Amino acid sequence: MKILEAQNALLSNYEVYQHIIDQRKRNKEQNRRVPGNAHQIMTEVVTYLKEKPSPLEKQDETQAYSPTAISQLLEKLREANLSSELTKGEILSILNLRPLSSALLSTAIEDMEERFGDEEQNKIVDIIGEVLGRPEPADGDEMDAEGEEMDTDAVPSVENGY
Repeated sequence: MKILEAQNALLSNYEVYQHIIDQRKRNKEQNRRVPGNAHQIMTEVVTYLKEKPSPLEKQDETQAYSPTAISQLLEKLREANLSSELTKGEILSILNLRPLSSALLSTAIEDMEERFGDEEQNKIVDIIGEVLGRPEPADGDEMDAEGEEMDTDAVPSVENGY
């Protein structure tokens, strides 16, 4: 086998997840047996993609990720004049991570503080939350103002002996 074009396209976690789910359905409909190692790899990949804190954790219930949602995200970023400043790799990272705070967004966007002001960063985070949804806190979890999970077991610090 000869590789004609190395890394011709990049896939998001959603696209990999959807391909495996579709492949499983086709195999089941055609009563096709999959080699054991391929079955194990597909199972492990789907399990990994559905584990917390993955955005695909509740994909079966919420259907937050879809081809239309991805198109809508790109369109809203374009309308806000932000997509032209984002690289394909950064958009892919945004899709894979679903950053819902500026701190998390900085892991997806290179030199974010230099390229985008606070208002633009907040606009990107708002668009992501609007289109891809925000995770619901589990029972007992609390969220802070930026949508980050707070540690409710932490002991408040006492300053100056009080």
